[in-house]
Amino acid sequence: MKDAKFAITDIETTGNGIKGNRITEICVIVVQNGELIDQYSSLVNPSQSIPLYIESLTGINDEMVSNAPQFSEIADEVEKITRDCIFVAHNVSFDYNILRAEFTNINRDFKRKRICTVRLTKKLIPGLFSYSLGNICTSINIPHFDRHRAGGDCEATVTLFQRCVSLDPEYEVITEFLNRKTGASYLPPNFKNSDFEKLPKETGVYFFKDKDGIPLYIGKAKNIKSRIKSHFQERSNRKYKLMQETYSIDYELTGNEFLALLRESDLILKYYPKFNKAQKKYTKPYTLTSYHNQKGIEVFALHKNKISPVNWMKFYTREEAIKFMEYVCEKFELCPKYAGLQRGVTTCDHYKIHSCSGVCKGQIEVDDYNDRVAHALDFINQYENSCLIMEKGRTKEEKSFIYLDKGRYAGYGFINNSEDFSHPEDFRNYLIPQKNSSYTDRLVSRYINTKKNLNKLPLNSIEEVIENEPADWFH
Repeated sequence: MKDAKFAITDIETTGNGIKGNRITEICVIVVQNGELIDQYSSLVNPSQSIPLYIESLTGINDEMVSNAPQFSEIADEVEKITRDCIFVAHNVSFDYNILRAEFTNINRDFKRKRICTVRLTKKLIPGLFSYSLGNICTSINIPHFDRHRAGGDCEATVTLFQRCVSLDPEYEVITEFLNRKTGASYLPPNFKNSDFEKLPKETGVYFFKDKDGIPLYIGKAKNIKSRIKSHFQERSNRKYKLMQETYSIDYELTGNEFLALLRESDLILKYYPKFNKAQKKYTKPYTLTSYHNQKGIEVFALHKNKISPVNWMKFYTREEAIKFMEYVCEKFELCPKYAGLQRGVTTCDHYKIHSCSGVCKGQIEVDDYNDRVAHALDFINQYENSCLIMEKGRTKEEKSFIYLDKGRYAGYGFINNSEDFSHPEDFRNYLIPQKNSSYTDRLVSRYINTKKNLNKLPLNSIEEVIENEPADWFH
């Protein structure tokens, strides 16, 4: 290891994260046995305009790079000087992935073992206020000239790396970093390796947090550790920015995916994390309502924006609503024309449902047909009853429950398997109340309507665990 060559690299770019970002300047200094043995630097024409804020930061403008070589013209030099070297940079994932992207653009591959001096310094020089290159240099008296230029930053990184080697003369820490096989090699620069190793492989929700402990992103996963590792390995502008701002990761176990989905929704609406896109926009549901027409027939209708005195059920896609009403029509021999499935027809002529009782043709009395509708409404109302949905717990010794208050999500809880609800109100001793939202409405609706062998305890007869009628119309 002491004879290894280290290609210490710094690049300046056009900005904008990872994708679409182009190199404007590069500097590579090769170190072996503590000595500088080779060096290469060049401005690079990015073939795009340099934003004003980048020009203000680096001093590199369009005129300076107009006659500079494009990356394709210097790729051989970069490949040659870094060949058989360990790639070193401050926040190595940025420089390395930008460089790989440039090689990919010209249909070439670029792979090197790599070490991050941010992580190396945190290990060997712990307790600094900040681990940005400028602040480290100030803290430990490293000269740092021409900041935000590739040459100046690269020279400072070389001195920093040499300082780290002096603290690790047997290369034990460096070897450990190189041989690491876990997702820790992809960790954000401000995130602790030890924290990653502590992450569980169970189901739950997780939080990416900033330096003040404020959630930046909240997600759910069947395997929290695996999912977080996949975040580290994703390459996009948005993920790059998230990784740069992440200082810690927290989690909450749920034991099952349905509760994880609900908790994810609860927490996103509570904290409104800046990197979460989903669930921030309100989606108006399709509402199932009914009314009596001029003939006295009770008619079902689906609408999205109208206000009506009677609302039987909500759906969050029209496809879900249509499938449900087709099932109800067949089960209770209702007329598709009067069930919100057909419009502008004199008599029903549905492509799928042929069990109409004939009310549209006058073949059945209105009162008899409305009795069928009443039975259908009884069936629909079972989806709106208050109940507990029982699910797996966080351990083998417990189970979880989701409380639906008149069909709406109202909270959750965990109980020991040995616990027995002898009275309907007993569950409230374990309940963690939550606010309902249009998104949780949607989650609950889909879960109930698609889950086979649903373990559901009605609160009007909680001693009896029932199996809800399988919703075959979704399968």
